[in-house]
Amino acid sequence: MSNVNENKFTKVKLIKHFIKDLSFENPQDINDNSAENNNSHNLDINMNIVHQTYKDNFFSLILKYSFDCSSKKNDTKLFNLELDYFGFFKILEDSKNDQKSATEEGLKMIYPYAKDIIEGLTQKGGSVPISLNSKDFILREN
Repeated sequence: MSNVNENKFTKVKLIKHFIKDLSFENPQDINDNSAENNNSHNLDINMNIVHQTYKDNFFSLILKYSFDCSSKKNDTKLFNLELDYFGFFKILEDSKNDQKSATEEGLKMIYPYAKDIIEGLTQKGGSVPISLNSKDFILREN
């Protein structure tokens, strides 16, 4: 039987992952929750990544998403979603493995879980459903 947490094409192994923090608020009045509001909205999306290094080639990532959605018609808040998704990893090979490449590989592994949570919550949350594209994580140096 193969190990589902091990990706044979990477030098990083996912040890564990889970929701660290999650908040979803839909403050709409039932009368404000109309198709017109849900189809005409402003969506502000922020994503941040927190990398923590541990000894013995271990590291963790927290993928932090926040979504603020409001109606264009009357600027009322449609929903607010915040998700911190945690992943704990081991670097399998030391050679030429830096923080940037380890972070990119780790994000490729945990992003589908965060994406599934965000899409499921917004589809079932009674407001604007969000559909995220698959990501190629290539981090830029600041």
